[in-house]
Amino acid sequence: MTRERVEEILAGFPDVAVAVVGDFFLDKYLVVDKSLAEISLETGLEAYQVVGRRCSPGAAGTVTNNLTALDVGRVYAVGFTGDDGEGYELRQGLERTGVDMTYLLRRPDLLTPTYIKPMMRDEAGR
Repeated sequence: MTRERVEEILAGFPDVAVAVVGDFFLDKYLVVDKSLAEISLETGLEAYQVVGRRCSPGAAGTVTNNLTALDVGRVYAVGFTGDDGEGYELRQGLERTGVDMTYLLRRPDLLTPTYIKPMMRDEAGR
């Protein structure tokens, strides 16, 4: 494929509509400061202090974000979330990128699938 053909294809992206059908997850990154860890009185296990967090759409949400980054004209999310805090955060992330959530249905009987990703900060703050 030539460079010109790739540019021609990319130029047509704003005129395309894509429906992404799949499992929409929330990726939740927790920044943990290991130097603040202590033993839990309730469990006797080490408990960590979360000092920062960020959330972003994951799984099928990653696909929708990639499509909007490519300037695809209309991106539809098709699937389910729970009617919970994680679902709210997931929807906020999709909304920020302009994904149409008309077909991303809320279900009160579901928990929004969430990947918790601890990011352990060492003593040097990295």
